[in-house]
Amino acid sequence: TLNMQRSPNIYAMYIGHPNGDFFEVVNMNISAHLHKHFKAPENTRWTVIKIIDTPGGRVKQLDFLDNDLHLFSSRSETSDYLANTRPWFIQASQSEQAIRTDAYLFSSLQTKGITFAKQIHGSKAVLAIDFTLTKLNDMFRQLMNDTGSELLMFGSSGRIIAASNSETPDKDLNAFLTQAIAEGQMDRIIQYKDKYAMVTTLSRELGNNTHLGITINSDIILKPYLEKIIYSLAVALLFLLFTIPLILYMTARIVKPIKELMVQNSKIKHRHFNDVTPIHSNIIEMVDLSDSLVSMSQSIQDYQKAQEELMDSFIRLIADAIDAKSAYTGGHCHRVPEIAIMLAQAASKSDEGVCKEFKLEDNDAWREFKIGAWLHDCGKVTTPEYVVDKSTKLETIYNRIHEIRTRFEVLWRDIEIEYYQRLSKDASLENQAESLSSWKHDAQQALQDDFAFIAESNIGGEFMGEDKKQRIRSIAQRTWTRNFNNRIGLSDAELLQYQGVEEQAVPVVEPLLSDKPEHIVARINFDEEAYLQQGFKLDVPEHLYNYGEVYNLCIEKGTLTEEERFKINEHVIMSIKMLELLPFPEHMQQIPEYAGTHHETMIGTGYPRKLTKAKLSIPARIMAIADIFEALTASDRPYKKGKTLSQALRIMSFMNKDKHIDDELFELFLRSGIYKEYADKYLSPELVDEVDIETYLN
Repeated sequence: TLNMQRSPNIYAMYIGHPNGDFFEVVNMNISAHLHKHFKAPENTRWTVIKIIDTPGGRVKQLDFLDNDLHLFSSRSETSDYLANTRPWFIQASQSEQAIRTDAYLFSSLQTKGITFAKQIHGSKAVLAIDFTLTKLNDMFRQLMNDTGSELLMFGSSGRIIAASNSETPDKDLNAFLTQAIAEGQMDRIIQYKDKYAMVTTLSRELGNNTHLGITINSDIILKPYLEKIIYSLAVALLFLLFTIPLILYMTARIVKPIKELMVQNSKIKHRHFNDVTPIHSNIIEMVDLSDSLVSMSQSIQDYQKAQEELMDSFIRLIADAIDAKSAYTGGHCHRVPEIAIMLAQAASKSDEGVCKEFKLEDNDAWREFKIGAWLHDCGKVTTPEYVVDKSTKLETIYNRIHEIRTRFEVLWRDIEIEYYQRLSKDASLENQAESLSSWKHDAQQALQDDFAFIAESNIGGEFMGEDKKQRIRSIAQRTWTRNFNNRIGLSDAELLQYQGVEEQAVPVVEPLLSDKPEHIVARINFDEEAYLQQGFKLDVPEHLYNYGEVYNLCIEKGTLTEEERFKINEHVIMSIKMLELLPFPEHMQQIPEYAGTHHETMIGTGYPRKLTKAKLSIPARIMAIADIFEALTASDRPYKKGKTLSQALRIMSFMNKDKHIDDELFELFLRSGIYKEYADKYLSPELVDEVDIETYLN
């Protein structure tokens, strides 16, 4: 009934079976005469007729349905009607194409009509549709609402079956179209007088083809109304080509596996390889293609896994190289990812605070985060080892305190020589020897005291006040005599440091401690504009290095000069630059951010870009906590002992109070027990003390 509801001009649609059984649906709205003919109730919309053999004989059953297809009345009666003896059944059974009967009288309507029929594929049953000629003419007239256009249906003999102008059909047009068919001009637009015409074949059967012809005024076809007319023609063809349901059915059987293949292909596109499954279809080629798609998916997955393993190996190789480069950072690049991953897992599970909208849901997101964690210090490959490992103020590649000690030794011997020279010269004077001995002792003791002070200052353990700096400058004013050329035996790189410095003839008197021009290493090839465009805000010292002895010994706190501290902090800048040069795929674009923001703070006092909390992602804030906690608890660094859990967390609580780290993530870090889980795995037992986390949270 669905097709009949869409096409109210269909009188009846029915199926005949080879055994003579018959099933028919009748459109009762076609004619009021039908209710009387079938003795149907007044509100009958559809009549369903079934004629079948029963043990009691051949029976015709009539079911009367309302507009909503509800059965409200039925009637049975005897019948001798056999569908397989009807002309429409016999003709359709003998043809592979749809057939059309000649016009005949419909007994139930007492009006003429035609039948279209076709044998159902895979079955010997025949599907048929009845149209009354009156309804065909009405339908053609409705379609051709323009008086200048005409629609004809005619047979091979040229006899008109139906026409939009049924009262005075254009017989010349009929003859013209018949001639066009004979000349092979079907399915194309041809000129007919001042109109355009086209003819097409609706059904083909031996000696009884059915054709549809149309004429349209040329001025109409050239106007915007063309689309509407073509649409009307299309509608007419859709209604008349009753085989479309069959075509759609067959097409659906072909299209369905294609769509399923498209779904599987989309899974491969989005790298959901494990979700790719074979499709089921009766089309062998589709099954073969599906199997090929599954196999290809597995191959791509295997290749991707191999590439990921290779990439992970390179990443771990870089991390191992950084850790092995300096004993001061040994194991750092391995342990920070452990902490970061544990905290990220806890954050992904949490639905509170900043974690509410944060989820690392798929493997790509987790892999992106893990790689960012592993590579967070990759820029350290560019940091000189002697800067990272600088444990005394005078240390470069070696500790230059040995040079200064040698100069003190020279001064010591100068005192010895002067003592003996003066003793030899004034030996005759009474009490001279005792006076000279006292002088030598005091002078050498003062020398010992000065060197001890210089050596202590070199350690850099305490804050150096201005009084201590002044004493260093005072000691530096003492002189010693150099007798050997200081420019021989040097490498080309060392000699470059002396460019522009006038060479002095030996012997030459020099300060005991000095800041010389050759101690300055210039910063070259620095593009300040590009530096600022990349958003870096670390203040860049004028010089690359300053090895001045007084300059280094006067460092107020620690052992690093301003230049060296920038060089160490620069490792984050280098990490970002290195990672941003890599062609990461789309799902890994955030790796440079994850790796390059672990020294930022929530209030914009960190480096290298002085970002604030609003501009730092949750993974970036997690990395900061992981980096700090590992650094505080690490016990494999020669320059410090590892702190206990309580000491480390106390320091982090101060950093939290100063808004250097995210307070909500720090609370999650404590309440989730991650700190304890990590400590049990990596810290020495004596460092794992009792912790009251509420103390550090408050």
